[in-house]
Amino acid sequence: RRSIWRVGPDSTWTTVLPVAFIIVSLLSLAILPVAVSRHTATMRKEIATIAEPARRAANQMQMDLSGELDKVIAWQVTGQAQYRTDYYRLVQEQEENRKLLAALLPQLNEGLDNDLRTLFVQTARWHEGVRRGELISRQLPGEVFLARLYEEHPAYEKTATAASELELSIQTAIEDRLDSIRDADRLNLWLTIILTFLALTSALLVAGLGRQMRLLAREAMARRREAEREAHESRGARAAAEREERRAAFLAGAGEEVVRSLDFEQTVLTLARLIVPNLAELCAIDIMESEGGLRRATVVHRNPEDETRLTPHLGRIARDVPEGLVHIMQERTARIVGVSSGLFSFVADPLPIDNRNMIVLPLVSRGQILGIVSAVSAESKRFTESDVPLFVDLVRLAALAIDNARLYRDSLQAVRTREEVLAIVSHDLRNPLNAITLGASLLQRSPTLSDDDSEQLETIELSAKRMSRLIADLLDVTRIEIGKQLPIEPARLDVAELLRETVELFKAQASANEVTLQARGEDVPPVFADHHRVLQVLSNLVGNAMKFTPASGMISIAAEARDGDVLCVVADTGPGIPTANLGKIFNPYWQAKRDERLGAGLGLPIAKGIVEAHGGHIWVESEPGVGTRFFFTLPVWREPKPAATPAEESSARR
Repeated sequence: RRSIWRVGPDSTWTTVLPVAFIIVSLLSLAILPVAVSRHTATMRKEIATIAEPARRAANQMQMDLSGELDKVIAWQVTGQAQYRTDYYRLVQEQEENRKLLAALLPQLNEGLDNDLRTLFVQTARWHEGVRRGELISRQLPGEVFLARLYEEHPAYEKTATAASELELSIQTAIEDRLDSIRDADRLNLWLTIILTFLALTSALLVAGLGRQMRLLAREAMARRREAEREAHESRGARAAAEREERRAAFLAGAGEEVVRSLDFEQTVLTLARLIVPNLAELCAIDIMESEGGLRRATVVHRNPEDETRLTPHLGRIARDVPEGLVHIMQERTARIVGVSSGLFSFVADPLPIDNRNMIVLPLVSRGQILGIVSAVSAESKRFTESDVPLFVDLVRLAALAIDNARLYRDSLQAVRTREEVLAIVSHDLRNPLNAITLGASLLQRSPTLSDDDSEQLETIELSAKRMSRLIADLLDVTRIEIGKQLPIEPARLDVAELLRETVELFKAQASANEVTLQARGEDVPPVFADHHRVLQVLSNLVGNAMKFTPASGMISIAAEARDGDVLCVVADTGPGIPTANLGKIFNPYWQAKRDERLGAGLGLPIAKGIVEAHGGHIWVESEPGVGTRFFFTLPVWREPKPAATPAEESSARR
């Protein structure tokens, strides 16, 4: 015979259902009696603390109403003040009972509020009638008293009826709660019987659960297999983490390799050498040319003989780029292509390409396409989508390095071009300028020269001198840019005389521009500086101030001793320099945007180089709309110590 307790490997209900039944039974045994007991206790407490006090208060109000009429009649018949006092005491007691009922009845039954409100209204009418009819304020003649009492008696009757109805309603609420308590007791009895049956059934279920212990061994075995599966998964995760670590290490090493050299061609070759043989069998890199087309920059093969066969394609510029490569460059995404693609012939021709595929990736830096990287897989290991992220990360690093190398190459080319131009300017241009200057000087000596011709010759000579100064400035700026100090010949220099000389140089220009030019520096010690170079600094600063100071403005040159140096200041009342431009004004060739170009942008960089060559420092302070002040320092002249005599040297040695 088959038992209901017989279990098998698939009968999981025999474990879950008995346990759930036992739990429900035990909880029921513990909770339901407590809940019923608490319910009955709550109702008994309501009867004792709310219902009974409310009923007594309603009954007392009914008795007080009956006593009020007796006190009124006794007062009118006897005239004794005690009866009137008793009347007011009864009225006060009714008010107190009314307040008590107002607090208790909402807790007992919300419907009792209407009965209490009706009693309050009727009581107020009765008391108002007693006051209005002067039934308690003074003694009335018998006929008058009876007539007025007869008029107010209906109100009294309604008040007594309302009090009686309120007491009856409270008593009904008490009876309802007593009935509920009796029902709860009966329910508690039935629950006890039912829960006892549940307890017996639970005992049977506990006995039945013992038979399921045979499943524990199978469950343990299943858990063991689950643990082994998790261990296998953890080993797989650890292997994946190790692969990711190797991938990160490869990318870190590759990043160091590609940035090691700033040579463009070497950087491209390094990228190809990283891909072959680490990731692919063949790698070809084509660089985008500025005039259009792709130039084969490098090609690397795992087999040196096959690489030799691909060497003739180096340097080849493909004007007709395959459409597939065009799409890849437009989409800027890596793509795996199969043997059937025509891109294989573009990359690997004339090598065989059976059972291989290829990853094609665009070289992108700063949003620009630099070229295409094509990597052909080995025959035994074709590329999959899981290989693409590593190629993408590697090419992204290499693209940045290649872009930097290209920019470095372009900058070197620009420097060489600039140096060639400066060489031409400084050497080849000076010869015709010297010839122009010499010719103008000889022509000015002619006795038959007219005034107009003489003025034109002066203009030619001034222009030639200006061009010579510009050539000298260009050479000075070039020395500064390559890190060389400007040549100086320092000597003792009187600062006051230097300031007066600067004023004399710009006196005529200041008068023509209606600008006040003044200098102050009489009690300043001499400096150890190159007269020509320092005059060049002051000329550049004052010349700039002349360009920007409006008519009726003022330019001041001052000098003072400060901390072992001489501080020179050139100040103007011009429009000032915007705060955003203060850090740029000492850069070569830089000028603020203006409607007209007022110079080559070389004066301030040269002034900075001259001051620093003297071991000084130059800076600027400016307030837009107020003016600008340039400061620079020069070292103070110190008298050389006299040479020691032979006798003094001998004494010092002793």
